[in-house]
Amino acid sequence: MKTETAKLYDNKKLYEELRLKQTEMNSLLQVTQAINDNLGINGLIKLYTDILIEELGAERVAFFLQDDNWRCQRAIGLEETFTKSSHKKDLLTFPHLTHLKKGKHAFTPLFDIIVPVYHRNQPLAFTLIGGIDQMKEFSLEERLNFIQTISSIISVAIENKKLFKDQLKQQEVKKEMELAGKMQTTLIPEHLPADDRMEMAAIYMPHFDVGGDYYDAFELNEDEIFFCIGDISGKGMAAALLMASFQAGLRSLVKQQGSLKDMVHELNTKVNEITRGEKFITLFMAKYNFITHTLQYINAGHPPPVLCSNGKVQLLGEGCTILGMFDKLPLVKSGKISLTEDSILVTYTDGLTELENKRQEELGIECLVEFVKQHEHDEPKHLIDELTDYLVSFKGQKKMFSDDISILVCRFFANKKG
Repeated sequence: MKTETAKLYDNKKLYEELRLKQTEMNSLLQVTQAINDNLGINGLIKLYTDILIEELGAERVAFFLQDDNWRCQRAIGLEETFTKSSHKKDLLTFPHLTHLKKGKHAFTPLFDIIVPVYHRNQPLAFTLIGGIDQMKEFSLEERLNFIQTISSIISVAIENKKLFKDQLKQQEVKKEMELAGKMQTTLIPEHLPADDRMEMAAIYMPHFDVGGDYYDAFELNEDEIFFCIGDISGKGMAAALLMASFQAGLRSLVKQQGSLKDMVHELNTKVNEITRGEKFITLFMAKYNFITHTLQYINAGHPPPVLCSNGKVQLLGEGCTILGMFDKLPLVKSGKISLTEDSILVTYTDGLTELENKRQEELGIECLVEFVKQHEHDEPKHLIDELTDYLVSFKGQKKMFSDDISILVCRFFANKKG
């Protein structure tokens, strides 16, 4: 029979085991309740590390979450220099729970055990615990299962929150892109001028749902027409909003300013006011007079349009630097051409000439010039259809377009007298 001392010892041990289970149950309930209450990531980390300190009696705790640098998310009982340092190289050498005191490790001076949490061989989190000799009344072995369990629950809960946030962000981005796409669609003209004096056609091929390309054309009066094509840096809603503001400003200035030079200075000022130097616009804009058959233009850092008349080609590059780069444009030139013969003008954005084939060779301006010469007498829409087919063939069927491509083609009938 057991002595009274042995019975007391057994009762005390049983009591301690019950206390241990009760403590563990209470801690798990706290964690479960926090997850059900949708406590944030920082809140879950604080709850978890507080349990390790207050309930388990650890002296030092460092908790790491998966990111590029594996920096400490929360530390208790440690110097600030430790929390600000990257420990990726050292952490990833521990695939399972390790007693640090049993070997020589980078963390040995400060910690006793490291508890990693992996999912499908990918690390989610690492917990380092030090000062286990001071843990309340219970041996470390009795606590290890619980430590691993609660570490896994917390780490998986945090990972689920991160995934959920990523999904929400993707949904927000998708909605933004859809809205920006609708906005951009309203800016692209549905109908382009076409009569016995001139004919236009255009196509817009965005790389994604929303790009930064823009073109426009409208009559100024009975004798003149204005048209332009531009490329706004950036994508998404920001680019779409800038495009909308730019189009409104441009249309207003065209009606107010008689001079293209004055207009480009005003446009540059407007772009700077809107973007504060964070975005830029390349722009080709022109006026054509049906009576004089004169084409006036300014090229603001845009890829030079190709003008072809009776087999002779001109690249329209006179102008200035891109809009939004300088507070004031340093030098502005304007081009002026008299079209004495029927002519075709192909304007485009840089996604066309910079298109690469499978050998990473760019299409280039020379190739475009040769194409335009061969199709000089085509109707604008037919030329665009042929050019589009040519681009698809050049890049290869399996290769995606790497940038937005816009093409605006104008045919001028010089023998028509307005």
